[in-house]
Amino acid sequence: ESESVWWTLGTHTSLSPDPAKKAALLCFSTPQLNSKQREMCRKHPTLMTSVAKGAKDAVEECQIQFERRRWNCSAVPESGTLFDPILKRASREAAYLHAITAAGVSHAVTASCGEGNLQSCDCDRSLSGTATQKGWTWSGCSSNVKFGTWFSEQFTDASTKGNSPRAVMNRHNSRAGRKALSRLLWRKCKCHGLSGSCTMKTCWMQQPTFHQVGDHLKKKYESASEMVVKLNRRGKERLRLRHNHLKRPSESDLMYYEPSPNYCDRDPSEGSLGTSGRECNISSSGIDGCELLCCGRGHNIQQVKVTRNCNCIFIWCCQVKCQKCKEIVNKYTCK
Repeated sequence: ESESVWWTLGTHTSLSPDPAKKAALLCFSTPQLNSKQREMCRKHPTLMTSVAKGAKDAVEECQIQFERRRWNCSAVPESGTLFDPILKRASREAAYLHAITAAGVSHAVTASCGEGNLQSCDCDRSLSGTATQKGWTWSGCSSNVKFGTWFSEQFTDASTKGNSPRAVMNRHNSRAGRKALSRLLWRKCKCHGLSGSCTMKTCWMQQPTFHQVGDHLKKKYESASEMVVKLNRRGKERLRLRHNHLKRPSESDLMYYEPSPNYCDRDPSEGSLGTSGRECNISSSGIDGCELLCCGRGHNIQQVKVTRNCNCIFIWCCQVKCQKCKEIVNKYTCK
């Protein structure tokens, strides 16, 4: 069974506004969950809406990150489940998907803990009241990334069993996704004192925005380590670096061991929607440019009418007033 099936939690759109009813629907009306995931549902029912939000956020962020590439993170309707054909291949794209979804669940659960409305968790107050040598004090409600990471690991890795090369790869990439949150934690401070003089400052640890996580993991996608499956002395399959002179992937890096298709042509079995009809950038020599995005097939030019702000003037104080102008622009789409 595909490991991605739990991601369909993120596609529930008509959920009850009542948290208890919403949790019950997600827990018991989603046949894709396995026994361990259902057990977590029963123990932490109120967190299931966060799992659903995390899955949804992950898909949306993936589509933002890859919108100008041949593979634009679109789900293939014919596949039946989200990204199933993509995940059959141990590719860079599969690596990114495992990382971003694990991060999505961790991020959403951490955010829910910080709101203080859950029985399962609260924000992190372990440093609260501690004074520092620099004259500020730990206070407030730090993001409980530790709990969010733990819950995400228990839930998302529940569908990854054994020590096959693929299972090892999936767990590694999911862990890298969760690691991104702790690596991107930042100190947020608030000043106290007369007229904002900042005679006293309190600080707490804040988790990054999910778009920052998406950016971070996109860079990891670009620099992902290529692995190869080899037999060890006991005859068991193990992942090794394809190029021995390169650095082994750390816990924060992504890994893959199968090449990606070129995504030029529509092939639902490979998770490829093709690039025909996609808009391209005529002035770019990058992957979003018409030459590369259209895979050498050429492009169509269409004139379209757009409305833009024009003749803008600054009015004291403090307003900018613009007229609306219509103009004809060229739109370039792949053949």
